Amino acid sequence: MVNGEDVTSALSKSAKVWDLFKYLITFRDELILPEKIISSLWPDADYTDPKRTLRALIFRLRRALKLGEKSGSNCIIVSSHGCYKFATKDCCELDVVEFENAFHKAYEHRSRDEEEKAVELFKKLIYLYKGEYLSQTYGYDWLIPARNYYRRMFLQSVCEVSEMLRERKQYEEILSICELALKHEMYEEQIHFYYMEALAGTGRLKQARSHYEHIERLFEKELGVKPSTSLERLYRMLFGEVTKSGLDISYIKEGLREEALPCGPVFCDKEFFKTLRMLEKRRAERYGPMNFLGLLTITNPDRSLPDRATLDKGRKLLKQLLLSNLRKGDVVTQWNEAQFLLSLPSLNVKQAEVALKRMQKKFAALENNPGLVVYYDIKETLPSE
Repeated sequence: MVNGEDVTSALSKSAKVWDLFKYLITFRDELILPEKIISSLWPDADYTDPKRTLRALIFRLRRALKLGEKSGSNCIIVSSHGCYKFATKDCCELDVVEFENAFHKAYEHRSRDEEEKAVELFKKLIYLYKGEYLSQTYGYDWLIPARNYYRRMFLQSVCEVSEMLRERKQYEEILSICELALKHEMYEEQIHFYYMEALAGTGRLKQARSHYEHIERLFEKELGVKPSTSLERLYRMLFGEVTKSGLDISYIKEGLREEALPCGPVFCDKEFFKTLRMLEKRRAERYGPMNFLGLLTITNPDRSLPDRATLDKGRKLLKQLLLSNLRKGDVVTQWNEAQFLLSLPSLNVKQAEVALKRMQKKFAALENNPGLVVYYDIKETLPSE
């Protein structure tokens, strides 16, 4: 819409103008060379004068957008230093920008313990999501990073808001969110986990069981895999049954249940972390060191232990920081009331130190940090308890 007028039909009359518009919107507010635009959109085309060709397409795009302009302004598409950009600031509203802003503001509110505001923003973002970005456009490599970017935000938001609602036992809200999310991400197991848990929380055990059996068949048929161990563990916890594969030692402790963001690290309990570390140590004997053990300690600036209330707040802040910033494949556990252990695979010593120092700086920069600091260390063995 431009000034209340739908210009979609005018833009889509030409496939090239329509694709150019989508490309410039995706890379909005970024100056792009004409050669890059042409090679990204039409890599197989052989234009004798690509700059002239693009100029003509830009002219047609401006004209199509002008159909909706009543003020006479035609400066949305800017040409500067031989490059073009779609200037969106102060002149148009985009749902993807609203989507991004909601995501970042939600995390800001959560870091300040303003959970009500964070929940509302995460829910707003989830309802804004309509599936794969530019879902009717295919065959372009430049679309892949943008699609992954918005999908990651969506999945993280589903998990974050489900976790907050779970702590309050607001299972009906979790069900509504997960049902909406599963329309877009049927094969994302973490959503199924929250959904089944919420069904059980509302007393719908029969429905939870039926749902598990449905996704078990679906995963085997469509993906050729079985549900993850975390889903099987939840099934056992709910129904006290042994599946076809038999009882596995990993299910003995209820505490082994993982917390994980789809694109982030795994947060596990201390006993599971010890087991994982033992396996990594045995693997290192055969293949050499493949990961590093990081230790983060929360203290007062003078290295004394904070009072319990302050330490509880600091621990919650640091846990959220780790879950939001570490990589998929990293593993985190709370070792004691003031320390977290991190298993950091595929890093050398220098890279591991850089990662830990980054967490230290991010923690110090938190607006609601109650005057605490984090010290880091790289360990070879597990610290004494």
